[in-house]
Amino acid sequence: MNREQDLKNVAANLSHLANTFDSASEFCRKLDINRQQFNKYVAAQHLPAQKVIQKIARHFLIEPAQLLLAPAAFKRAFEERDPGLPFELQGAPELVKMFPAVGSSGEAMRGMLGVYHRYHNSSIYKGMVLRSVTWLYVRDGTARYVTIERFPLLDGSARSGYTFTYHGFCLALGDRLFLIDSESKQRNEVTLSILTQQPRRPIRFLYGIYSAVASSSYRQPFSTRLVLHHVSNTKLTRQHLRQATVLRPDDASIPPEIRNYLCRPGADTVWGGED
Repeated sequence: MNREQDLKNVAANLSHLANTFDSASEFCRKLDINRQQFNKYVAAQHLPAQKVIQKIARHFLIEPAQLLLAPAAFKRAFEERDPGLPFELQGAPELVKMFPAVGSSGEAMRGMLGVYHRYHNSSIYKGMVLRSVTWLYVRDGTARYVTIERFPLLDGSARSGYTFTYHGFCLALGDRLFLIDSESKQRNEVTLSILTQQPRRPIRFLYGIYSAVASSSYRQPFSTRLVLHHVSNTKLTRQHLRQATVLRPDDASIPPEIRNYLCRPGADTVWGGED
């Protein structure tokens, strides 16, 4: 494919992405892209630098090469993309054989599927509450999930500084849910969550604990309280992803039931390696 065609494809595809925002200005502000340069991209005058393409791909959870697709193919791939289906887990027969409970959890979790806000005390921004987004779904009879975390920069701009995506499997055993996943970009972390099922339907909250290793230079193991707040029966959407952020414990957007569970006396985060 020649450069002229690449310019046209990227221009059309960037215009499509920008249309998911209220304005091109908001798109550039949120992604920290120079507006004058953006105008040249959508006018098919310049191709974005590789670091700009990488930034756009990370934000929209797509592959950088997809921006070069023909507009019709890009739109179809973007709108039908399934962020809950990592390529490396499409079959995973070995995992199903290793954990027989995985293969039977799909039906057991039918009443708990959907999109959740996931709240727990942050290991990166200590003293803050991390609100990420988790989508529980069933594929090939197994219960799976994807969790997306977004950490804003601390400069007051509200721009995302870090994004982490975790893919995993759910095991329903008795009245307990076991969620185990791995981080799909850096591939250097596994986390485990244990929650108790609620007898009430529809599900509103799932309470439990979360264990992982802090994404810091010290790599400390830690465990903290966790709450999943059911927000939608639909698939994961970009609108859901915009809710992922870090909050002060007294933020009014945190439901009071969650604030009480996470922040009441005795609900401290436990860190490994401390006296």
